[in-house]
Amino acid sequence: MDEIIKAKVLAYNILKLVDKKGAFANVLLRERLKDKKFPVSLHPLVTDIVYGVLRRQNTIDWYISNFSKIERLTLEILILLRIGVYQILYHNTPAPLIVNETVEIGKRVISRKGGNLINAVLRKISNSSNLRPSEKDLVYSHPTWLIEKWERELGVDETGQLCERNNRPVPLSFRVNILKTSIEEVENSLSEEGIIVERGRFSKNCLILREGIVRPISCLEEEGKVFIQSESSMVVAEKLELDSGLKVLDGCSGYGGKTIYAGELMRNSGEIIAVDRVKNKLDILKRIASKHSVSIIKTIHSPLEELTIDRVGYVDRVLLDVPCSGLGTLSRRPEIKWRLKPEDISRLSSAQKRILDAGSRFLKTGGILIYSACTISRDETYDIIKSFLENNRGFDLIEEVQFFPHRDDVEGFYMAKLKKNVA
Repeated sequence: MDEIIKAKVLAYNILKLVDKKGAFANVLLRERLKDKKFPVSLHPLVTDIVYGVLRRQNTIDWYISNFSKIERLTLEILILLRIGVYQILYHNTPAPLIVNETVEIGKRVISRKGGNLINAVLRKISNSSNLRPSEKDLVYSHPTWLIEKWERELGVDETGQLCERNNRPVPLSFRVNILKTSIEEVENSLSEEGIIVERGRFSKNCLILREGIVRPISCLEEEGKVFIQSESSMVVAEKLELDSGLKVLDGCSGYGGKTIYAGELMRNSGEIIAVDRVKNKLDILKRIASKHSVSIIKTIHSPLEELTIDRVGYVDRVLLDVPCSGLGTLSRRPEIKWRLKPEDISRLSSAQKRILDAGSRFLKTGGILIYSACTISRDETYDIIKSFLENNRGFDLIEEVQFFPHRDDVEGFYMAKLKKNVA
C-alpha cells in the first residue's frame, strides 16, 4: 500500500503544479519519472492518474459539486478528491480501498481534518451509483464551446468519436536517428530488452511502443539514437522533400524536434536556419542537435516577422510549424482544453497569417514551403491557406493533409505543402 500511496503522492504533486503554475503534465511526467529511485512498476499508475484526472476534469468536478461546494475547497483537497473520484469512476479498484488510500494521503500532505472531508465526499460518491451526468460537455468531458465548434465542422457523430478518442491515451511514438543507427538496429535492441514495438503507418522512421516500459527508449534518446515525438509531427519534416546540400529555413523552430529531424534527413549536409523568439528554446535545440550529430543548424533569436532577406537570404525550403491552439494533442496535453478560450483561436489565426506571410518571402522560385499546426481547427488550417493563396498568386497548393485522432489514431495535425511558381 505504501508503494501505491507513493505513486499517488507523485501524481498529486504533478497535478498541483499543472493547476497552480500552468505547467504541462507531459513535461512534468517525463522529468519526474526519470528518477531511477522511483520504481518503474509505478510509472503506469502515475501516468494514468495524472492524464485521467486532466482528461475528465469537468466531469469529475461535477460529481464532487453534488456533495461539496468546490469554490470553498482548497486546491490541495480538490486535487485529492479528483484523484479519488477518477479512480472510483474509471478504475476497477474497490471503492473502499480507493477511499482509504486517498484519505491517508490527505492526512499526510494536508491535515487530519482535510482527510476527514475527503473521506466524507468520496464515500458519498462511491455510494451514489445512480448519479450520472446528462449534459453533453460532462458526458464527453470537453468544454461546450469546443464541442459545438467541432459539431459545426465535423458533424455530431464524428465529434462524439473525437472526444472519446481524446479521452484515451495515445501510444508512445519515437523516430530513429538515421545518422547514428537504423530502424532495424533499434528494433533488435529493444526486442532484447523485452520491448515490443511496431513501425508507424505514416512516417518511414517511426516506431510505436506496444508493450513494455519506456526507460530503455529514454536511454536511447539520451544517446541521440531516437527522439520521442508524435508520428504525425514527423511527417511534417518528411513532406519537405529534403536532400543533402539544401538551404532550409525553420521559421518557428521551438525546441527543434522537426528542425533536427530535417538535419537528419539531409544527412547533416547543407544549411538549416532555425528561428525562434524564445532564446531558451534555441539553446535547448542546439544541445539536442549536438547529441543527434546534427551540426548544420544556425540559430537566430528573433521573431520571424522582423528578419530581412539580407540577413537570411533565399532558401530552398521553408518550414512554418506555427504556434497554435494544440487542439490535435488533447490526449497528451488535456489541460489545453480547460485553458483555451474561443477568442484565443482568433488571436492565434491572426498571428499565423503574419508568420506565413513573413516566411514565404524567403522562398526561392521552385522552392517548397510547409505550413503546419498541431490542431484540427479550420480557422488555423484550411482557412489560413485559402486566404494566403487568394492574396499570393505566385504559390501553388501541392497537398493538404489533416490527421485526426479518431480517424488515424495519431495526434491531430495539419500540413499544407506549397510551391513557389516560376517567376
